[in-house]
Amino acid sequence: MKKIAIWGDSVLKGVILEEGKDRYSLLKNSSVEITKKEFDFDIKNNSKFGLTVTKAMKLIQKSLSKEELPNYALVELGGNDCDYNWKQISENPDGEYLPNTPLPKFRESINNIIESFREKGIEPILTNLPPLSSQKYFDWFGKNGLNTDNIRKWMGDINRIYKHQEIYSLALMDIANTQKCDLIDIRTPIILEQNTDDFICEDGIHPNERAHKLIADTFINYIADRIICV
Repeated sequence: MKKIAIWGDSVLKGVILEEGKDRYSLLKNSSVEITKKEFDFDIKNNSKFGLTVTKAMKLIQKSLSKEELPNYALVELGGNDCDYNWKQISENPDGEYLPNTPLPKFRESINNIIESFREKGIEPILTNLPPLSSQKYFDWFGKNGLNTDNIRKWMGDINRIYKHQEIYSLALMDIANTQKCDLIDIRTPIILEQNTDDFICEDGIHPNERAHKLIADTFINYIADRIICV
């Protein structure tokens, strides 16, 4: 039986913001759970809320010391890495701030993760990042008591949130191309929908149930085309 290990953040963990309740929960029919039902594979989901490349690397290295290794490792990271400490920015918009993982360090870490898997004979697979909603995310700051005037002062254009995250998504695609590594595009199917915001939770960053169905379809098509046929 083929084994797939998934290393992702809250997106592939299946975390969503419950509509109208402003609380997070795990989606029963998440993209990973839907995919599991389609195939007779051993799919282990190691995704964790808040996971960054630095934290993931430590967990991955620990897992690689075990005897039972997967055939494939699906990596979905970057959403937390590209994020900022918005509380600090809210309190002092005149300061200088870096993302949780600056882009050069992020690129280096993803490359290291790919090499770590390959050294063990595991085929790495990357995903790019699902889109976020700049306006929803900005509004979410206000709901959580942050000073949105100060945040706007620091960032200028609210759409900078989307553009900044897109840079990390493009970096993943570039790394996959350079490393000759498969990449599953989970971003485009959501963007191609008539209203992308309808597929994003009210916090602006987590794909909702409708988006998870699109992501699941993408995973299923990839596995059918690239893994089953191998």
